[in-house]
Amino acid sequence: MNPNYKRSRLPAVLGITVALLIQLILPSALLAQPAEVKTFQFKKTATIKIKVLSKQAFEQKFAANPLIPKTNESIIQLAQKLYTPATREEILTEECGEELFGALFAALSNPDISDATRDQVDALVDAFTPNLPDVYTSGHFKFYYTTSDTDPNNNVTLEEIKATATILNNAWNNYVTNFTTPKHYVVSGGCCADKKMIDVKVYYLGSTLYGSTSSSWDHINLNSKYVVKDTCKRKTTPVHELFHRVQYSYGYVTGTANMSWAVEGTAAWSQKYKAPQVGDWMTRMNSGLNAPDRQLVSGRSYNACHFWCYLGQRGQGEVATINQVWSTFSTNGNDMPNAVQSTIVARVTGCNSFDQFAQWWNFANFYKDASNADAKYDYEEDEWTRTCDGVNYGPLTSVPRTSLTLNIGSNITQSSTVSPYGADYFEFAIGNTVTQVDIDVTTTATQFGYAVIELKNNAVQNYDLTPAGGMQNYNYTKNFTAGALSHIVLMVVGNPDGGTYTVTASSN
Repeated sequence: MNPNYKRSRLPAVLGITVALLIQLILPSALLAQPAEVKTFQFKKTATIKIKVLSKQAFEQKFAANPLIPKTNESIIQLAQKLYTPATREEILTEECGEELFGALFAALSNPDISDATRDQVDALVDAFTPNLPDVYTSGHFKFYYTTSDTDPNNNVTLEEIKATATILNNAWNNYVTNFTTPKHYVVSGGCCADKKMIDVKVYYLGSTLYGSTSSSWDHINLNSKYVVKDTCKRKTTPVHELFHRVQYSYGYVTGTANMSWAVEGTAAWSQKYKAPQVGDWMTRMNSGLNAPDRQLVSGRSYNACHFWCYLGQRGQGEVATINQVWSTFSTNGNDMPNAVQSTIVARVTGCNSFDQFAQWWNFANFYKDASNADAKYDYEEDEWTRTCDGVNYGPLTSVPRTSLTLNIGSNITQSSTVSPYGADYFEFAIGNTVTQVDIDVTTTATQFGYAVIELKNNAVQNYDLTPAGGMQNYNYTKNFTAGALSHIVLMVVGNPDGGTYTVTASSN
C-alpha cells in the first residue's frame, strides 16, 4: 500500500465537500456564467466600448433580432455598408441610424466574434470620420467639428455649434427633470472632475442620415449640412438623439428585438415635445397613419409616433405618461408591452388593457376626421399646420380605406388579411334609396376587434366600438330612413393576433 495514499486522498475529498457546500450555500446566480465576459475598448474611436457578453446572455438579448449579423464575415459586410458613403445612403433612409448601427454594435458583443473583427470595424469607423480639429465645450457636451475641411459639406461655423449646444443643454436639463439623466461618461480629474459629458461629432453623414448614437457609444453624431447648419433640424434632430440616450439610461440596449416602435416612436415624439413649432414630427405621424395595417410591436418604428402622441393625450399628460412607460420598463425586466399596459391601466381613464387601447387608437385614426369628433377619439394636433424655413408640415392625413358603394340589391364580398394590432377600413357609400344594410365579418381567428361608424355628410350619427380583441365574427344590421346616412364605415382590427377574414355586405 502506498503510505502517502491517505494523505493525498483526504485533501481531494475535502475539496469536493467544500465545493458542494459552496454550491448549497451561495446563490445560484453567483455561480452562473457572468453576463459580461469583458469590455473591448475601440482603439481609434475612444468613445466606443463594447461589452462582450457570455454566449447565453447574448442569445437571450439579441437572438430574436434578425438584423443582427452572427458571423465575422457578415459583421464586416454590414460595417462596410454603413461606413461607405454610397451604400450608407441606400440602407439608411429614416434620418436616424439607431436601429442599424445598434444591430452592428450589438453583433460585436457576441463572444464568438473575434477581436480582429472588432478592430476592423474600429478602423472603418475611423476612416469614415473626417479630421475634426476644432473643439468647443458647453455644459454637458463636447463638440468636435471642422471649419476648413476640403469637403465643404463637413464645415460648420462656431456660431452654429454654439446654437446647437444651447439646444442640447436645454434638452439635457429638461430630460433630467422630467425623465432621467441621459447616458454619459464622467470626466475625472482636473478642473471638471465628475462632470457628466457626451461628445458630439459634427460632420457630413450623407444625404439620408441626420444623426446617430448607440448604447455602446459615449458620443452622438450630427449631420453638419442637414442638421447643424439647418435652423429647423437643429432644433429637433439633436433632442431626438439625446432622447435615445435617456432610453439607454432606462435600460434599453441598442439591437434589442421588437423595440423600435417604442425607441424611435418616443424619440420622434420628443421632437414634438421639445420643438412643436417645427412640425417635422407630424411627418412621422402621417407615415404611420398612411400605413394602418402594420404590426405595432414588431413592425413599426418612427411611424409609431402617432401611437405615442395618442397615448400621451389619453394618459392625462404626455410627458408624465411617456416617462411612466420608460420608468416602468426600467424596473419590470425591460418588457415594453407590459410597461405600456401597466401605464394604460394607471393613467387612461376607462381603459383596462393594451388590447382595448389599441382598439381605441385604431378607431381614433379614422374617427378623428369626422366634423363632430369628440376629444376621446381625436388628436389635439389633427388640424395643426406648421411651417419652418418654408417647409410645411401637417395637418394629419386620413387613413387609407377601401371605398365601396351599396345601392338597392347590392351584395359585396371582400376577403383580406390584417396584421396584429393593424387595422383595415371599409367605407361604404350609401345610395339615396337604401333603407337597410347588413354587414358580416367572418374569420377563423378569435382575436379581432371591430367598429362601425354611421356618417351623414362627415358628421357621426352613431357608432359601435367593440371593447377590445377577443371577438371572432361580427354582425351589423341597420334599418333607417332613406337618405339618413351617407356612409357606413367598418373597421377590422387584428387585435392582438391578426389573421384572414371575409366581409360580406348587402343592402335593400
